[in-house]
Amino acid sequence: MKWGAIVGGVGLAAVASWSAALSGASTANAADMTPAVKAPVGSSYIPAQFMWTGYYIGASAGWGSGHSDFTDPFTLTSTASPSLSGFLVGGVTGINYQIGSVVLGAEGDFTGSWAKGSAVDASGNMLKTEVMWTSTVAARIGWAFDRLMIYAKGGGAFDQDRNTAFLPSGANDIGSTYRAGWNVGGGVEFAVTEHWIARFAYDYLKFSAKNLTFQGNAVPPVVNGSVGVTLNEFKAIMAYKF
Repeated sequence: MKWGAIVGGVGLAAVASWSAALSGASTANAADMTPAVKAPVGSSYIPAQFMWTGYYIGASAGWGSGHSDFTDPFTLTSTASPSLSGFLVGGVTGINYQIGSVVLGAEGDFTGSWAKGSAVDASGNMLKTEVMWTSTVAARIGWAFDRLMIYAKGGGAFDQDRNTAFLPSGANDIGSTYRAGWNVGGGVEFAVTEHWIARFAYDYLKFSAKNLTFQGNAVPPVVNGSVGVTLNEFKAIMAYKF
């Protein structure tokens, strides 16, 4: 009886061992036959497109050129068109709202100007114009290509300019004025980061001829003339979008 029990126990242990081995092999074979799951085609990370919506503020620098239409205040018959040119430095602020690829916005800027020039008219008098500053308030519309945007703008323009008529004797009369006119323009912008935006801009500013009172040390000391101003502004702008 004892030996039979021992032999029976050994047999049962062997059967259990073989059963476990076969079960493990079957599980391994089933695992080997399971097909590998592949990542779906085109599932690589695609960053979100840049959104232009937001408020921004920035600084500008560039060059201004144009001309003035100057009527000699001493003769009221002679005219000249001094060519104007000089550096521009200023600031800009505005807001954008993006709808699909269309970007709508409003913008204002203020630019300190060193654009000036002079010319001698048929009477021998030198007429000089200096633009002290300009400003524009305009609506904008743009088309966005992700981080790149092209835009057009239009609205009102303002400036202060100083105009001087010099006689051959050296005497001169000066007239200064503030103006309101109109502007159109456009440009291209690129979002360098999520907040910093670089821009190249062009603005055309037109101020119609305006009657001015000139005063100085010439004889007579008070005379009247008219001056109109046309300006082209080319500016590089770096802005921060909030």
